[in-house]
Amino acid sequence: MDIASASGGRPVRDVAPGTRDRSPKIKEKIMKKIIFLFYLTLSFCLNLSAQTKDLKFEMKYQIYSNDYLIVTDTINHKVGKAAGTGSVLFDDGSTALVKVFFIYDYINGNGDFIEYYCLTFPDSSTLTLQAKGKSFGSSDESMPLFTAQVNVTGCSGIYAGYKGSGNFTGNRRNVLENGSIVKLSFDISLIK
Repeated sequence: MDIASASGGRPVRDVAPGTRDRSPKIKEKIMKKIIFLFYLTLSFCLNLSAQTKDLKFEMKYQIYSNDYLIVTDTINHKVGKAAGTGSVLFDDGSTALVKVFFIYDYINGNGDFIEYYCLTFPDSSTLTLQAKGKSFGSSDESMPLFTAQVNVTGCSGIYAGYKGSGNFTGNRRNVLENGSIVKLSFDISLIK
């Protein structure tokens, strides 16, 4: 008796003794489950390795350079660039020095600005932030309030590899000129 007649005429597959024959659909389902478990495990491991830091700090700087042009479309319309230096105090008591560079487009002290803050820490680590925001609430070019969205644009040392964003609020008590003091409060989330 041959194998075909012993199986009742059904085709027989060669299967090693002790193993089961699995149809292609079952094999495909098992492979999909294995791939899903692999990606699930990988995602979990990546989330565990992500490092986050929340930075809250106060910044105070003094403007040492302010160059502007008068735009004659309306009264007190100034477009300019300014720079300053100062210090930063973090909620945990740590400190940093800061260099500030910004451009602005103000009418009576109100308008848009883009600023860069280059923070340098005692261990030489750096953190560079870009802020895009508005100055408002000023009636005579003094006492404006500031608000801005902040993005991390560069970092080194203990901050190497971090990215992040956040915001700040702040004020200046007098007109924008050399010697003016600016105070800002930052809230930034970093992730690596």
